Amino acid sequence: MSERISKILILFYSRYGNTAGMAEEIAYGAKEVSNTSVTLRRIADDVPAEVVSQNPEWSKIVEDLTNTYPTNKVDDLVNEMPNYDAIIFGSPTRFGNMAAPMKALWDRTSDLWMKGSLIGKLGAVFTAAASVHGGQETTAISMMFPMLHHGMIIVGVPYAVPELTQSGSPYGPSRIVGRMSNKEITEADIKVARALGKRISELAKKLS
Repeated sequence: MSERISKILILFYSRYGNTAGMAEEIAYGAKEVSNTSVTLRRIADDVPAEVVSQNPEWSKIVEDLTNTYPTNKVDDLVNEMPNYDAIIFGSPTRFGNMAAPMKALWDRTSDLWMKGSLIGKLGAVFTAAASVHGGQETTAISMMFPMLHHGMIIVGVPYAVPELTQSGSPYGPSRIVGRMSNKEITEADIKVARALGKRISELAKKLS
């Protein structure tokens, strides 16, 4: 009898591509475990196109993001969530909290809560901020609150991952992107992100 395939959803919001880059590294780590299916979904930005078009560099970033990760309607994303064994949520920090598009998605999950659709599913988070103390930990925790209300099992990053002393936190991977959101991802950032992805896959397999 063939082994069951674990299904993981990485659901993220990314304005300048940094959170998307982290999502890719987490997916890489998750795929290190056999019989794992990983799906990446991006939440649409809430900035009007006419605002973005005024900045050529920003327009190029948005174009590249859209070509790689076309956005879906929020209701479609919400309806898709119960189909997975684990969901990893990613958002840049906004004043120490998750970004509005991510919060808007959670606010549409009342029907899932009523049905208990996410109870027992694994959940994890990742984030990015401009500075060292830019709200990474509070943003990670803010994304955990609705997960707890939905009965999800939250997974963090253990200190068995050596790079955790250089990047991220026990709450999840996080990275510093700089004031202009253009700082390159570090090797430690990558190691922590991949470690979370692999850990989620391993746990999903054990619980399946």
